[in-house]
Formats: sequence, structure tokens, C-alpha cells
Amino acid sequence: MKKIHYRNVGLPKTGTTWLWHQLMRNRNIDGNLNDYLKEFKVKTIDDYKRLYEKFDVSVNFNTQVFYISSNDFERPDRIHEYTTHITLSIRNPYEILDSMFNMRKNRKILNLDTKSAYTEVTSIIVERHSNFENIFDYWKSCKLDIKYMLYDDLVADPKKYTYDVCEYIGVTPSYTELGKILATVKEDPLIFDNQKTIDYINKNICVIEDRLNRDLSHWKR
Repeated sequence: MKKIHYRNVGLPKTGTTWLWHQLMRNRNIDGNLNDYLKEFKVKTIDDYKRLYEKFDVSVNFNTQVFYISSNDFERPDRIHEYTTHITLSIRNPYEILDSMFNMRKNRKILNLDTKSAYTEVTSIIVERHSNFENIFDYWKSCKLDIKYMLYDDLVADPKKYTYDVCEYIGVTPSYTELGKILATVKEDPLIFDNQKTIDYINKNICVIEDRLNRDLSHWKR
């Protein structure tokens, strides 16, 4: 049997945890992790190779790994050494920023004084979660055929979304029902009134459209 090690990479709030939970319930995946440990905690390429050898079918999920990683084995030009399939989860940057803002506020971990501070284009938050020119450029050296996935498709049809992943990695689905998609309560949505920020995000949505050959005009503001 050909070994499978599937890796899903995505920004926060793009459905990576939800998808991981669905795959953990698939009886055809033997690389199951503890519910509180979404990612295999490894430090070297040898650690990953040992995990790869241990399981026939394993999955591993990471968030915030779009940009240069501190771990040498997570670089795109090396990730193929222990990974057979990889997907990158993408969501409307406006929704990501709004969802993260509300999540942090609801958990009382928001350390920014105002909404304008949160959406300021020079902030690390907007730069990291909206700059798809850098994101796609970073993954150019990946030797695997990356499958790009949109959060919109997950919301529209969770079953098809999950089955598409199973088909992509070569695993038979084994579900009677899927878990509920949890959404952050939007008690105080962000107001994007900074034109510089809006122009910056819209420009990067155009980058996504060009890469995926998909009309995302409904994302723009």
C-alpha cells in the first residue's frame, strides 16, 4: 500500500480545524491524533519521516504557515520529502480579519485599542493575512501539486468539500454525518473605512482570482 501523508495549510479561520476533525473520524485514516493536538509536534525532518513510516494514512494540519517558517523541514522546497498531498485553504481576507477580531474580543485577548488599529494596512495582522502575492510566491518552490480550497465551498456544501479532499488524497470517505461548522459570533463587526486598507486587500483578492481563475468580485469592498 502506498503511504499517504496529507498536509493542510491555511490561515486562521479558514476551516482547517473543522476539516481535521472530520478526517480524524475517518476509519481509513490511521494516523489519528489526540483531539487536543491538531498538529504533529516535530522539530526535524527525521521526526516527520518517522511519523510517515509509522502510519499508512496520516494527516497533519497547520495554520499560519503561509510565510517563512522557522523550521527547515516546513519549507516548500522540502515539504515533499515527507508529504504526499497538500492543500492550501483560502478565505476572503475581510472575513478572516473580522472573524479573528471577534474571536480575540470574545476571548478577551484583543490587545488593540481601536478597530482602526486592527485594520491599519501597516499592521502585521493585515499584512500577514491579506498579502497573497507573498503567499503564492512563497509556495512556488513546492514540488507537490497544490490543491487550493476556498472556505466559500466549505460553507456551501461541507459534505462535498470533505469528500473532495478524501478523493484528492485517495482515501475512501466513511461518514454518516459531518460536524457542525462553528462560526464566530459577530457582535461587533469590523468597519473597513480606511481606503488604503480596502485598496490593499482588494488588490490581493485580484491576485487570488488570477491564481485560481475564479471570479471573487463578491469578496471585494
